[in-house]
Amino acid sequence: MEAKQEKIHAAISEVLGEALEAMAFISIDECSAEEAEQLQLQSMKVDLLITEPVLFEMRLSASTELLYQIAETMYTMDREELNEQLVKDMFAELLNTIAGRFMTEILPEQTTFTLSLPEEATDQDGSAALKYFYMAEDLPLSIEINSADMDSLYAVLD
Repeated sequence: MEAKQEKIHAAISEVLGEALEAMAFISIDECSAEEAEQLQLQSMKVDLLITEPVLFEMRLSASTELLYQIAETMYTMDREELNEQLVKDMFAELLNTIAGRFMTEILPEQTTFTLSLPEEATDQDGSAALKYFYMAEDLPLSIEINSADMDSLYAVLD
């Protein structure tokens, strides 16, 4: 099981790094939960369900400041021109991109998958089965993966 968790971790790190680099020319570095939480910055969270071939949830959390920086770069707009809804939409699309690339990375070729629409998360961070912490532009972000049946997720990695 540990090898499968490492495979998931490596895939998450790769697709997150690629997505942020492609969308906003931002690189990431892994960090500890303590380093990320120590900053105690305002953040946003968005959830997305992967419903096929296995059911699990992916949550992306990021500091609001980082999201505004990404949106400024993506839309080539000044901060004063951005509004909260535009930033939330960009954030949801970022998770959608990460989830799609993650599934493509971990599944065998020609295997189809189904994603739900991303939704703003309203609850607090839960006890995710897997949680990975990163820094981008010295600002924290994290990805959580959770499922009622993690063994099913691990099984698709075979």
